[in-house]
Formats: sequence, C-alpha cells, structure tokens
Amino acid sequence: MLKSISNEKVQEIMDYFNKTKHEDSFEFTLGSITDFIISTPHSVLQTREGKEKLAEPYTGVIAKLLNSYYGYSILCKTKNCDDDANYDEKSSYKEFLYNYCKKYKPILVIDLHGLSKKRECTINLGTNYGQTLFDDTELLGDIIQSFRNIGISKITTDHPFDSSGKTIAGWISSKTKQKAIQIEINSGYFDMTSANIVKIVNALHHLCQKLRSKNVVRSRKIDIENLRLHDNKFYESQSLNDFEYVNGIPEIVISAPHAKKGMFAGKVKQSESMTGSICKTFYKEFGFSIIYKSKDNDEDYFNSKTNAYKSTLFKEVLSPKTRLFLELHVLSKSRVQDVTIFLPKSYENEKLYQIINILNNHNLHYFSINSVFDSYKKSRTINQIRRDCFKLQLCFNERLIEDNERLKDIVDSLKDIISLFI
Repeated sequence: MLKSISNEKVQEIMDYFNKTKHEDSFEFTLGSITDFIISTPHSVLQTREGKEKLAEPYTGVIAKLLNSYYGYSILCKTKNCDDDANYDEKSSYKEFLYNYCKKYKPILVIDLHGLSKKRECTINLGTNYGQTLFDDTELLGDIIQSFRNIGISKITTDHPFDSSGKTIAGWISSKTKQKAIQIEINSGYFDMTSANIVKIVNALHHLCQKLRSKNVVRSRKIDIENLRLHDNKFYESQSLNDFEYVNGIPEIVISAPHAKKGMFAGKVKQSESMTGSICKTFYKEFGFSIIYKSKDNDEDYFNSKTNAYKSTLFKEVLSPKTRLFLELHVLSKSRVQDVTIFLPKSYENEKLYQIINILNNHNLHYFSINSVFDSYKKSRTINQIRRDCFKLQLCFNERLIEDNERLKDIVDSLKDIISLFI
C-alpha cells in the first residue's frame, strides 16, 4: 500500500505534465491490471472552443502513482494540440480509449478531473444521471463509500457536472457499453497536504479491488449438473465427523446445519444435502469459510440453543472480519414461497432491499420476510451471533432445488448476495 509520498515527488510528476516537452498528444501505459483504466484528459493545458483552459496536473499525478505502485493501466494527456479530449466530439484520445475498452472490456473506466476550489463539494461524480453506470446504484454506492472511508463527506452526484453526451464517461459508456465514471476532485483538497493524494490513490485502489472481487464472484459460472452430481454423492456418504468446517476467507461464512439428517423440534429432519453441497462448492470456487453437518445423527444443530456445531461456529469460524453470516436451509414443497428470508430484529434496510432486488432479478419472486416460522426465537442462530456482521437465513423451496434451471437461479442469487458484502 502507498503510505506516503514526498512533496518533491509530487512536484516532479506535475512537472512531467507541465514542463516536459512531449511529442505525442497522449501517453498510454499498459499495466499489469487491465480490467480497469484510469483516464486523465486534462492533465495538461487544453483548448476548448479557441480558449485555453488550465491543466489539472494532480489527476496525472494520481494516475502515475496508481500505475507505479499498483500496476493500473493509465491513459494521460501529455500535450495540448489545441484540443480538449474530454469536450471535443471526436479525438484520437477517445478513439484509443474506445479500442482499449473493446479489447480488455474493463469493469470500470475511471475518468479523473480537477474541480475548482470555489466549488463547495470535494468530490463530484458524473454519471449522466445513472446512464454511464447503466443505473447500477450499488456500484455508485461503492464509489461514494470509497471516498467516505477516507473522510470525504462533501460528495455530489451529477452536480455541478453530469458527464453527459460527448464527455469521455458519457461517450465511452454509450459506444462500448462499458461502465464509466467521471470523478471530479476539488483542487483545494490537494493544497492541504500531499497525504491527501495518497488517500485518493489508495481509495481508488481499494475501490477497484472491491469491484474486481465482486465481479469474480458474480461472473464465475457454477456447473449445475456437476453440483447435482456432487450433491448425490454427498447425500449418500457419511463423514467420520458429525460436522465439518473450513476457515477460508473470513469475511463470508456459510453454514448448513441441516445438510444431513437429524432432528428438528423433536421430529426427524431429513437431509438438506444441497445446502452442504453449496457450502463445499462455494469454498472450492471462492475460498469462503464454511461449516456444515456431514453425518446423520439425532442432533438438532439449528433449533437447540447450545450444541457442538454452534460452539464451533461461534468460537472457530466466525471472526471479527466477518461481514456476512449466511445460513442455508431447504423449505418444504408444500410451501408457496420460493424462498423465506429471516433476519434478526435489527437489520440494515439498504442491504435487505438489495437482496430483495437480487431475488427478483433471478426469478425468485415469491418470498416472505420473518414469517412462516418464529423468526425471533432465541435459539435461531442469527439471533445468537454477537459479532457485528449481517446475519441472514435463507430457506429455498425444495421444488426449485429439484429443477436445474431453478437451481441455477438459486446459485446465481447466492453469488450476487454474497458479492454485496465483499
């Protein structure tokens, strides 16, 4: 991580843009990271409708540091050719960026700009009222949060600049169908200290890391037929241990306390083997932490207040880094719901609304929230967890699990839900 940078180094990079004589209109540096590109069309003087406009050299500094320290691909304006690469309808700069997007299909194009000190906001995000992000409100929220994490609170969207029409973010998103954002940073923010440059560089890096991780989870294809094959083997097999767990990536913990036959409220509870198979598959594919019942017995790991399964979950699997605890169950075919959702009494509404949207997007329209069963029962695992993480219990209808297309809907919805917490 970039921890500090001297004022002399900042000035050296600024001089590279302001004083160094460049033959080419712009400079492209291919980094080891190609699924993002940082663009700085105003890092040098530009000419708009015959009038010369001031350079925004700090944008070039940020791009250079992102390339040098983290390996991002960057595209920077280096010479004023009586043009404005962001404003002109046609430019070699835009054409180069277009070809890059067609070749590498980046997750996000980040177009950096400088904002006048006179502006009240510290950050202005231009999205053309959502169009450059294709109305991805979650992505916009991630971008905003990345700046809030470094203490910036004065953030506006599409005001004073909305990045519409022929601007780079507006043009590239329209032409390539790749998401793009115009980020305007108040130049006064950099006058305070060079440490603020480091904050911006790290914030953008952490944002990209987060988006990449989300994209990996969402885009990874799970072979449903292979999952079904593994589930058949899991159903027929018995482990030496009553339950198994693996400490993987601590931010996500997936639990399946009914994956094998046991008891529930004094009655025999049949195996919910697919929940155990999903746990194992998600560990194999993504490395998430998991715990699941792996042997038939007469234990009720879910409904009993204390047991070895829960003790291991609380002491060995959950950690201070856990962001999402997800418990999986299977719902009887006799139930009308596709899925039932259970949460503790207090929950984060924003995340719940996003989860509901995800279920709807994957054709899981019939669901209930904290109904059918006693959602506030003290023995319910989500009510016993004391760690500060999002606790979620999902019960998917067995009739959906038996159908490969609907099982795919379930798996895809789980990937999308998990990605919210990465």
